Amino acid sequence: MIDEVMKNHGFNLSASCAGKASYTKWVKHQGKRAYITVNDTTGESFPTTMEEPVRVTLHDLKSGDALEVPQNVSSLSAYLESLQE
Repeated sequence: MIDEVMKNHGFNLSASCAGKASYTKWVKHQGKRAYITVNDTTGESFPTTMEEPVRVTLHDLKSGDALEVPQNVSSLSAYLESLQE
C-alpha cells in the first residue's frame, strides 16, 4: 500500500548495493537537477507505515551531497500532506 501511495506522489523505491533503501523523487532545485530521499529516522531504510516518523533530504544529483539539512517529519502521512500545500 505504501509503495502505491508513494508512486502517486512521484516517488520510487530505490536501494543501494550497500543495503540502504529509500523512496526517491527527481526534482529541480535552484535550476539544478536534484533528488529527494525519504527514509525512516535511521536514514538507512524506507518507512513501512504512514504513521512512522521520516527523514527527508534533498541531494545534488551529480555528487549525491545533501543540499539542505535533513528534515525530521513526525510521520510519512504528514510529509505527504505538506506536499499538497
